Amino acid sequence: MKTLNLPGYDASNYDATDRPEIILIEKAKFISIIGKGSFTEEIFYLRIDLLKRVVLAFTGLYKSSGQDFEMSFLEGLYWNDNRYGQHSISRIFDTAPLSELNYRLMIRVPEFITGENMARVKVSIDPMYKDFLKDIDLFEYQEGKCIQMLHKGPFAHEIKTLKKIEQFAEKRGIVKRGIHHEIYLVDFSKGGSQQHLKTILREPI
Repeated sequence: MKTLNLPGYDASNYDATDRPEIILIEKAKFISIIGKGSFTEEIFYLRIDLLKRVVLAFTGLYKSSGQDFEMSFLEGLYWNDNRYGQHSISRIFDTAPLSELNYRLMIRVPEFITGENMARVKVSIDPMYKDFLKDIDLFEYQEGKCIQMLHKGPFAHEIKTLKKIEQFAEKRGIVKRGIHHEIYLVDFSKGGSQQHLKTILREPI
């Protein structure tokens, strides 16, 4: 049986241009982990590592039944608590202290994945992650209509891309209605230069 590659199977969900565009995203299933704090902290990267380990454990579990699938891209949802009020698209990361930023890191999995095997998978994970395993869950997300754009290069320059998305929305009278979403087409967790990074920035509208 051919191994399922989700970005290849659902290519429209992982394809973006260097111009803002409106797209419609259907419901998808993810393995995810919730966290709070700055994305510069070591714990952020520990959660990424744990998430990848859990997804790899699921691939091994389902491979034995002939349902092979590859690990998809890392994605992230980011939001501020309600007490910080409404903010524009381009100010998701400076409306509140980064220490107060909420995030959900996630990796898409096939629809046939169920939560029934979650306990079995968690038992197989290195005990060093036991304090974080409680935050791992199976998460379904239906994003609906969005504006998105491909950002190339360092994360510190995302503000320029987000402002283009914001201007695109303002000219069309479009209102932001959901959580800021990033899809990491290049693995950044290994460190090094960020010049080669490619990240889809997406805003539900």
